[in-house]
Amino acid sequence: MIRLLSLLWFILLSISASAQGPIDGYMKRPGEIDFALSYGYEHYDRYYLGNIERTNFDRTYQSLGLFMAYGFEENLGLVATLPYMWTDSLNRGFQDGQFFLKYRPLRKETTKGRLDGIIAGGVTTALSRYPISPESDNPIGERPLIFEARALVQHNFNNGFFVMAKTGLSFKVRPNTQTAIPNLLRFGYATNKFYTDIWIEGVFALGAEANDVPLGQEGSTFTKFGGVFYVPIGQYLGVAVNAAYTFWGRNIGISPRFGGSLIIKVPYKE
Repeated sequence: MIRLLSLLWFILLSISASAQGPIDGYMKRPGEIDFALSYGYEHYDRYYLGNIERTNFDRTYQSLGLFMAYGFEENLGLVATLPYMWTDSLNRGFQDGQFFLKYRPLRKETTKGRLDGIIAGGVTTALSRYPISPESDNPIGERPLIFEARALVQHNFNNGFFVMAKTGLSFKVRPNTQTAIPNLLRFGYATNKFYTDIWIEGVFALGAEANDVPLGQEGSTFTKFGGVFYVPIGQYLGVAVNAAYTFWGRNIGISPRFGGSLIIKVPYKE
């Protein structure tokens, strides 16, 4: 069961390259390191510039991601995401990496399972000087520098179900100063043969003005939902598929997102 929970944590990390973020309710064991490769596809023709809906867009974003998780000790770990994104031949490159330390101050056995409390801090920063607005009308990002803080609680039930709630703050200092509040609620079920979950996420950007163009350096407020399905392939490999849909927001495209991941566990000795 410990191996299963450890792997499930990394599945969640490997499919959460965008707004969900890499902080979830599982910890790696001391000395354990895992990797994952992921692909994501998103297309929209509707975009809200502030509250004004525009329907004359035709944008496709694709991405490849490399993910890493490492356990320093039982309650302390490191996670990192390295995404490469492209929209066309001019707008492509390594986008915005995330680097977090996470700590578990609460681990309590209950009559129905286990309750975990996790806090994390880190940074989101551009990994290359990709074109941004107004240099490009089809940018892959805004080259931000964001300091991040997250807190979550997760209850893992003995019957395989779990529920997780997460909140936090994202304080952006570049290209403009702004604070956003991300919130996430996830429900899931895990066995030795498969894993699945569904989630809903809401992000509120404080004081964001309306964009002039998509990704025009103003913060996004949105609500989206999604889910994932995973199956193992032997002891050290697994594949996952995921989907999400953004259905409301400001400065955001109304769009579906699809993706897949190959999870690779490095052999680990107790």
